[in-house]
Amino acid sequence: MKKLILTLTALVLTAGALAQTPKRDAVHGILGDYNAEPRLADKRVDIDFLLARLKELRVNTYLWLVWHQPTDWEDLQRFLPKAAEAGIDVWVYLVPPSEPPPSAPFGLDFARWGEEIAKLSQQHPNLKGWSIDDFYANTAKLLTPAYVRTMQARAKAINPRLAFLPLMYYGEITRKFVDDYRDIVDGVVAAYPNDRDEITAAWEILNDVRTANAGELSYPWSTPSRTGDFIQAAQTAVVQTAARAKVRFREKDDFRGPTAGYHFKQLLVDDAVVWEQDVAGGDPAWQNVEVDVTDAVRGKENVTLAFRLFDKKGVSNFGVRWQLRDLRAEGLRVAADFREPKKWTVRSRGAFQSGFDANSQEGKRRFHVPFIVMTSGERGEFKMRHGEPASPERIAEWVRMSLRAWREGQCDGVVMYCLEKSRRSAVFDAVRKEYNTVPGQPPPQTK
Repeated sequence: MKKLILTLTALVLTAGALAQTPKRDAVHGILGDYNAEPRLADKRVDIDFLLARLKELRVNTYLWLVWHQPTDWEDLQRFLPKAAEAGIDVWVYLVPPSEPPPSAPFGLDFARWGEEIAKLSQQHPNLKGWSIDDFYANTAKLLTPAYVRTMQARAKAINPRLAFLPLMYYGEITRKFVDDYRDIVDGVVAAYPNDRDEITAAWEILNDVRTANAGELSYPWSTPSRTGDFIQAAQTAVVQTAARAKVRFREKDDFRGPTAGYHFKQLLVDDAVVWEQDVAGGDPAWQNVEVDVTDAVRGKENVTLAFRLFDKKGVSNFGVRWQLRDLRAEGLRVAADFREPKKWTVRSRGAFQSGFDANSQEGKRRFHVPFIVMTSGERGEFKMRHGEPASPERIAEWVRMSLRAWREGQCDGVVMYCLEKSRRSAVFDAVRKEYNTVPGQPPPQTK
């Protein structure tokens, strides 16, 4: 009985702490920077130079990574009062099990981290939040909903206003994530949008505007598959003339690495592959595809068109998203475009996911999960994510896109990833120019 009473008491305390979570409007109007802090000869953070550069950017928030040196936690405590004088809020940024070594001094005990950050925030009110990198890839083994709920309760029991926003990637922002975590996180930081469409799609899911990304077939990271696993979306098309039949569409996937021979994008006509492409490499921009299907439809009145993501070899940790747009046909009458997911039939084997079928529908606007767009200010990362050229001008283009989404109410702020801070950095100057266009008041949130 005593054990039962203690358990019930813990549950009440957990629910009470989370019930005190501040309004999510507080996680809004973020203009920020992350990491790439300058260092002195002794490897301590050059706090004065860092603050000078942040003031030039006119940021209101800095995400402090505790990872590079054992003294980072101590340096944070030196940084906080000076940041407060400059009008800059601070979030603590930690690394997960998948990125050793763990952040010092509390390692992978994130419940303890929550408590210690909350205690520090009582001494320094400009310490407003914290984040964990690569969050979703670590949800299966450690950062489960139950663990995050406990972690949050312990932090918010000390400071109910301390916000926790995990770092996510756009392919991980799905309805499943929202259903599992929306009540126990205070928002998300979403890294490296390929284009405005990705920001819009994330906003729709996080605001219950749409339940899934229409026109998308995907496979999650950190999930094994078997040879022959697949997912496909299909519909029936009427053959109008077999003399000349073509299928046109736009497509792109988000994998830029050289690893080949695993995931394949395919178009099938009556179960026969008529177009195929490995997801390896490729251009991050939308590609126009035209496929001549004349031979495949000859002598038929109706055919089944199917778009399939297929594994020719099983994977262990290889996520990918394949996006499709603007389906058109010549000599065929198709029933629906990709933006009409309910008119497609989905079949699958394995852990593949889909933005098609009857489960993909308009949302009911029942909730709002804030999210901050993170875009890269470091050339190497930008090149890996978005291809060449990784120039100051192109990095600034992504900043403009992100700020525009913020102004139009489709995100709650913008943060730079690892912005170069040397005095002669052309990237810094380009980003500063864009950041300095932001007015003092945050943009209105779309209702």
